[in-house]
Amino acid sequence: MSPILSTHGLGRTFRTKGGPLHALTDVTLDCDPGRSLGVVGESGCGKTTLNRLILMLDTPTAGEVRFKDKPLAQLTTNERKAYRRAVQPVFQNPYSSLNPRLRVRKIIREPLAANTTMSRAQIDARVDEVLEAVGLSSRDADRLPAEFSGGQRQRIAIARALASKPELMLLDEPVSSQDISIRAQILNVLKDLRDEYGLATLFVSHDLATVRFMCDEVVVIYLGRIVERGPANVICSAPRHPYTQALLAATLSADPDAPEMATRPQGEIPSPLAPPSGCPYHTRCPHAHDLCKAQRPQAQPAEGGGTVACHLVEQGGW
Repeated sequence: MSPILSTHGLGRTFRTKGGPLHALTDVTLDCDPGRSLGVVGESGCGKTTLNRLILMLDTPTAGEVRFKDKPLAQLTTNERKAYRRAVQPVFQNPYSSLNPRLRVRKIIREPLAANTTMSRAQIDARVDEVLEAVGLSSRDADRLPAEFSGGQRQRIAIARALASKPELMLLDEPVSSQDISIRAQILNVLKDLRDEYGLATLFVSHDLATVRFMCDEVVVIYLGRIVERGPANVICSAPRHPYTQALLAATLSADPDAPEMATRPQGEIPSPLAPPSGCPYHTRCPHAHDLCKAQRPQAQPAEGGGTVACHLVEQGGW
């Protein structure tokens, strides 16, 4: 079965007064039906740029995004409409992603009215259906966003994304602004919806623990490049790249007796205006040696599945 959405050698370079800024370089990934792909990295790693390219809010300077194996740049007007229905985002902050002046019914109705031929009665029935699906009530449709908690607002945002019967949901840090109990509830809602409707999901986050719960496969990005990819259970329990290990070390373990990860990043993330030579992570890696500074590692097959771009792994250093 072919991917719903894929990227091939995707890159985005911005021209600035300080020189070229390589926000994303050679990113290739697939979003398959019924499966969840996690994209993980710190702030500034390129996650937002990737989202913007997928949502057609920006144009790549290299490579391409494909929808059902057709480049987005080649989509006809009708195909673009179908793409916007099929790929629906849920953003981090439900306080800013919902219009505070509109009642919930109109918030969810708008994309349906704009992109479908459904009658008003059919649209209203769909609004009630998706509100029930996310754990709210059809009675909530006539209330304003200000009358809901943050967790309830995020459920409304999910309902709006679900309304057009998408094939892929792009989940951009959808629970990072919630407290831990609400976070768990929303993640369970998302997982149930994915299983019930057979949705593909692209889950963008900095939190490996959340990604492990939600995703089948994980891609780890550092300074706009993929440094590791593989099954979620492998990446989130036995990461092979020092950067992925550092991300895992920053995640609070549910087990107080769990050993602390030894790998910690050193210093600050470099500016993408002046990326390091060789391995992009070598300036922060406690295991870096001369080869890391001189030569960029290529992605190599890794034990347990997936790939990793690290000279230490190449040389059997782990």
